[in-house]
Amino acid sequence: MKANFKAITLTMSVLVTALTSFAQTASKVTGQITQPGNKPVEFATVTLLKAKDSSLVKGAIADIDGKYEFERVKQGKYLIAAVSVGMTKRYSPAFEVAASSVKVPAVTLEAASKTLKGVDVTARKPFVEQKADKMVVNVENSITASGGSAMEVLEKSPTVTVDKDGNISMKGKSGVVIMIDGKPTNMSSQDVAELLKSMPATNVDQIELIANPSAKYDAAGNAGIINLKLKKNINYGTNGNVTVGAGYGTWPRWNGALNLNHRNEKFNIYGSGNYSHREQQQDIGLFRSLTENNQYRVYDQINNMHTKSNYKAGKIGADYFISKGHTIGVMADLSGGDRNIPSFATTRIGNGKQVDSVLKTHTNESSSWNRNAFNLNYRGILDTTGKELNIDVDYAKNTQKQLATIYAVSRDGGEKGILGSDTSRNNQPSNIDIKTAKIDYTHPLKNQAKFEVGAKVSLVKTDNDARFDSLRTGNWILDENRSNHFIYKENVNAAYINYSRQFKKVHVQLGLRGEQTHITGISTSMKDQQQTQVKNDSTYFNLFPSMALTYKLNKDNTLGLTYSRRIQRPSYEDLNPFEFYLDRYTKESGNPNLRPQYSNNFEITHTFRDFLITSVGYSHTKDMMTRILEADVDKSTGDTSILRYKYLNVAKSDNFSLNVTVPMPVTKWWMSFTTFSVSYVMFETVVNDNQVKLSSAGFFGRTQQTFTLSKDLSAEAVFFYVSPQVTEEGLFKMKSMCSLDLGVSKKVLKGKGSVKLNVTDVFKTNYFRGDFDNAGKYTSVSSRWDAQQFRITFNYRFGNNNVKAARNRQTGLEAEQNRIKQGGN
Repeated sequence: MKANFKAITLTMSVLVTALTSFAQTASKVTGQITQPGNKPVEFATVTLLKAKDSSLVKGAIADIDGKYEFERVKQGKYLIAAVSVGMTKRYSPAFEVAASSVKVPAVTLEAASKTLKGVDVTARKPFVEQKADKMVVNVENSITASGGSAMEVLEKSPTVTVDKDGNISMKGKSGVVIMIDGKPTNMSSQDVAELLKSMPATNVDQIELIANPSAKYDAAGNAGIINLKLKKNINYGTNGNVTVGAGYGTWPRWNGALNLNHRNEKFNIYGSGNYSHREQQQDIGLFRSLTENNQYRVYDQINNMHTKSNYKAGKIGADYFISKGHTIGVMADLSGGDRNIPSFATTRIGNGKQVDSVLKTHTNESSSWNRNAFNLNYRGILDTTGKELNIDVDYAKNTQKQLATIYAVSRDGGEKGILGSDTSRNNQPSNIDIKTAKIDYTHPLKNQAKFEVGAKVSLVKTDNDARFDSLRTGNWILDENRSNHFIYKENVNAAYINYSRQFKKVHVQLGLRGEQTHITGISTSMKDQQQTQVKNDSTYFNLFPSMALTYKLNKDNTLGLTYSRRIQRPSYEDLNPFEFYLDRYTKESGNPNLRPQYSNNFEITHTFRDFLITSVGYSHTKDMMTRILEADVDKSTGDTSILRYKYLNVAKSDNFSLNVTVPMPVTKWWMSFTTFSVSYVMFETVVNDNQVKLSSAGFFGRTQQTFTLSKDLSAEAVFFYVSPQVTEEGLFKMKSMCSLDLGVSKKVLKGKGSVKLNVTDVFKTNYFRGDFDNAGKYTSVSSRWDAQQFRITFNYRFGNNNVKAARNRQTGLEAEQNRIKQGGN
């Protein structure tokens, strides 16, 4: 009631002031609200006050560039007051309005922070903030994510869902580009999931959700961009933070991280290191039935896996401030890990009534990977008008070793007599080199307009050598049908132009990006004891337009319209035609004939009072890439009961979505944040020469309730629900999923430390079930993992807390890093 009363009072005051000023000599007052680094503060609250007694004259909301305007201001002395969420309120010097218009000097806001009796008190940012072109999730304010992984906190972000295989979707669409500190991860969706599961959530500061990126970004990504901004101290002096955590589900896990920063007037040196150990249990059920040679056959498989993984990473960088507005920087980002997955599978084979044979398979898979990325950058503010030049040169090298040994024994239906056995192994080393260079220039124009132009060159080479051997009479014999050496080269040349301008209540942004792609793929195999080579060359050019309109109807309502055309290129490994057998009847396969997928994305967004965010979207995708279960034939034995999991181009896909985000304070001590999405999808493709048409409606909802119990104690409850629907990955008809997470946080050590306790998936309801039926071949999949975990996390901040903004670099690896598979699959 108090907040509503203030809003009504403010509105009436503005109306009265406007009416009484009409007949008097009046002038215009304009200005801009900025933050350190001369960056605008979007949608700041601005009030015009009388200098004599600070009484309210008018109120306004700044636009996307932080600019505001008061019309019909009568003569007199005034002040400007400005405030924004998470920033301290600031006032302008007093100024006088005469007969002419007045431009007020910029009012600079800083992050709200003050020291009281040696205790640091910092304003708490909301869990979610809506910006003009993106949604920002402040990770530190989630108690239930503490002690978990980056993947677990990503799953709690608005409009984001993660399926059973770790594939990430945003607003019901797959093909999201994952970036870390503006750099791509250079991995496929499955291996991005493995990286994020290993990375501690306490390393992440913010998550940026960009549904329709502008032409300045690479065109890759069907569903937009998710950028994880890692913690980086930005203060003068020396400071840092340390985090340790432990958890237990079916198996134990722990993590630790250290961040350090030293800054003075000329240098900013920063570094971080973290390590995590994670063990996870996963149980997969695979049931399939088919008619083979006029006989009904059933294959009922249960696979139990115990994954052990270690992740380590270190980052070090330095910025040198050459002069005011000119900075050069270097950065090295080194990470690596290893993983071991022993798995035991039992497949019962029969006619549905009687079991004829039982296949026992023991697989021991191990992998290790390293990623070393280096960046050299320059940023220059060329003059006082805001002309800016950015240059980035990057090099990244990714190496991976993957080994697997498969022992298989086939027994009779009573599991007594042995019908046969075989042992095989595979060795799949991989090397990927990426070189990129990009330049971006920003040129301010008159009438609050801005022109941006840039170019980028990327060179990628991947080398994948897959060797499969079978054990015969005590000797390892090369399996010529499955072994393959695949070399892939790619060159992408891109350039873009982007124009934006503010027209009073309307903000317009138009962009166009052009990308030329040249690829060469060489696949060498040893079939029939002869070396055969298949070479695929392709060159294509595409234009990618983008558009964004923002219209401020009034102080409470803002409308937005965005459009972008996007491309999703295949991951490097998925173009490799080699096959990997999970057991004798189930395998995964690459596809050298995969084509890029293209999408046209439209979205209308309505924001009410900067807290209720509603969007309606439509996306049409051509040649959508997804993994499909299809029947196959064993090349050696002629067995037709093989099931192959292979990436294919789906003919087309249409996605309609409604998304609502509601952050709302219930009381002073209770904050509620709710988001839900309603979508309708349609798919059309061909599998094994059979037409497949699927469609479904789906619902996804998540609510987070945060309770401030005392000055130092708070609690949190998070619940999500996913309805039955058709998934993009595999086109499964999935059943519903849900989960409840609980957590509590306690500040210690005079506010510089915190201890957080939480439990995830309280009722063990977070697991996947789905099926796929095509031309008489039915497949049902279930996947359970140890989603229920008990965790404790301790965090401690130390050092100087006089906040001073530093740069957050975005390097030139925006697209390439998302297409590398690391850690094995």
